[in-house]
Amino acid sequence: MPASDYLERIALTDRQVSFNRMNRGSANYFHWHQCLELLFVSQGYGIVIVDNQQYTLRPGRLFVFPPFKLHKVFVEADAKNAYLRTTMHLDHVLLDGCLQSFPQRRARFASLWDADRAAHIYDLTEHASHIEVILEQFHRLPESRQHQWEEIAMLVLQLMAFMPAEDALPKTVSRTTASKVMQWIEENYVQKFSLAELSAAIGLSESYISRVFGEETGGSIQDYLATRRVKRACELLRSTDRSIEAIGLQCGFSDAPYFITRFKKMIGKTPLQYRKAAFSLLT
Repeated sequence: MPASDYLERIALTDRQVSFNRMNRGSANYFHWHQCLELLFVSQGYGIVIVDNQQYTLRPGRLFVFPPFKLHKVFVEADAKNAYLRTTMHLDHVLLDGCLQSFPQRRARFASLWDADRAAHIYDLTEHASHIEVILEQFHRLPESRQHQWEEIAMLVLQLMAFMPAEDALPKTVSRTTASKVMQWIEENYVQKFSLAELSAAIGLSESYISRVFGEETGGSIQDYLATRRVKRACELLRSTDRSIEAIGLQCGFSDAPYFITRFKKMIGKTPLQYRKAAFSLLT
């Protein structure tokens, strides 16, 4: 797995913001970030999976992923499905401090990066042309100005002005096979995995579950399970002093060598290297 495919893609250790206007390539990966992510879709259709739910990725939609929110963007781009999007990752804590003089907007912004809340999905199709102008104006700024908090705050405040009140958003619950599988994994990932038990719990055959999960998410149940386990391991490595072996077992891995191998493949560091890097950021 190349470095660009590691799960924690953006850490922002030396930057306040990462802003990209992209118009190429497919997307098919589960991942998370240590910072707030905004994704605005200009062209293209696909699927976004977050909070064990599936949402249609389409032009005019804005996705806001709180820090450490496990999510997947699944787009098969080709000549008939060009995928144009803007992604923005920013240090939400620093920006929060910049909004002290705007208490109402600061409170609204805080609701966007609250890690305990669900991701936010906004259909802003009717405002898409205005949003494109705002994003392009920021994109054309010299890089030195893109990293000035006045410019970053202005961009975020402008985008927030288009976001409807939370109470006005439709409440949709996905009932797909994949969402049922992910919910079952959420409740059982620390246990030894059994496709037979998953099949019995959902009431569908093992072969059907495996096939449909792949069709709906673009990946396998085993890969999703490993990703969920590694995400929990990252949380424990950052927040506890438990041994590497104990954390691996607590997250559902059968033994320490397998845990270390799988962790390094997904994160790009061994669990011990990851823990040392995380602690160094706090000192």
